[in-house]
Amino acid sequence: MFIESFRVKVYVIEEYLEKVLGAIQSVTDLKYGNYDGVSWCSHPGIERCTPRAGSDTYDGEINHPFSIESIKVEFSIPRDKALLSKIVKQIFEHHPWDEPVISISETLDTRKNGVV
Repeated sequence: MFIESFRVKVYVIEEYLEKVLGAIQSVTDLKYGNYDGVSWCSHPGIERCTPRAGSDTYDGEINHPFSIESIKVEFSIPRDKALLSKIVKQIFEHHPWDEPVISISETLDTRKNGVV
């Protein structure tokens, strides 16, 4: 009924949403019980930063504040560090930012029917 999980959150601009989700799903089916491809996507919010020297910016200019609408993508996977590493690698390779914001927490998720 309870599954030790990693909860992963990443912010991505809309035009890259399907590319990033597809890259994640190339290493995991995002299974949650009897469902595959389970993720949660928020309404666009505003992502803000000021690129500094050494940045490989997708958009914006060095030393000038930049903002753009982005979507928070959230999903859960079983607590498997090898799988988590593969997912993070896919996000790094397919996300437009050179330093995507990825937040990972250890959590408990439920599975009503015991299917992981």
